[in-house]
Amino acid sequence: MIILAGHIRTTPDQVEGLAQALRSLVPATLAEDGCLAYAFALDDREVGTVLVYERWRDQAALDAHLALPEVLGILTDWGDKVTIDVRKFDAANERSPLD
Repeated sequence: MIILAGHIRTTPDQVEGLAQALRSLVPATLAEDGCLAYAFALDDREVGTVLVYERWRDQAALDAHLALPEVLGILTDWGDKVTIDVRKFDAANERSPLD
């Protein structure tokens, strides 16, 4: 399993638009083959950060998602307006937090 987690930062006056653009991808992405979780949350308006959390079955599923025109469009539209501090983790041995 692949997990992506972190923040995307923009200016405080653009953070609402960024969060809205990212959230527009959620319904279709959740229906994609291999998507286990896909969420964005406005983290800090004053700083301009959006929290990112994604889980994918494997790298092939993530690659297919990243190649979609809708995703490429948002990356292109926002590319020079954001700083991305998102990390990718390979996860194995998934279990309950209490285990």
